[in-house]
Amino acid sequence: MTSEGVVKVYEERSRSRSGLHRRRRLYFILDGSCRRVDAEVVDRRSIKALYSKGEAWEILIKVDSGFIVQLDFVRNPRGTIKGNISILNKYGVVIAKGVYRKFKVRLTYAVSRSLIDIVKCVFRELKLPVKRYAVIKP
Repeated sequence: MTSEGVVKVYEERSRSRSGLHRRRRLYFILDGSCRRVDAEVVDRRSIKALYSKGEAWEILIKVDSGFIVQLDFVRNPRGTIKGNISILNKYGVVIAKGVYRKFKVRLTYAVSRSLIDIVKCVFRELKLPVKRYAVIKP
């Protein structure tokens, strides 16, 4: 969170030297009815990626309304995908956190149970398989 409604998000696409491990970080900006919201990019600078091959950016965006969903996925040599989910409001305050493991999405912290609907929209758009959605602590 920075000044005047400018929020810091990350984008990354990298892989290990052997190509067996991969990391993907991306973000979505959605309103309450799962429609994409346009945001103004204030600044975009390159940062060091987790793995040796690839690139990563730190992006400062200005959002007027909606939710920012920051996703961080890692794929291991077996092809298993694990990830972290963070939902931010337009001021950059974390209003929900969750994990994606074993085809299950669990929100471990959420201000409201209705935020799971935003997560469902994101996973539907990414076409990632999900067996179950759960809110552990509302």
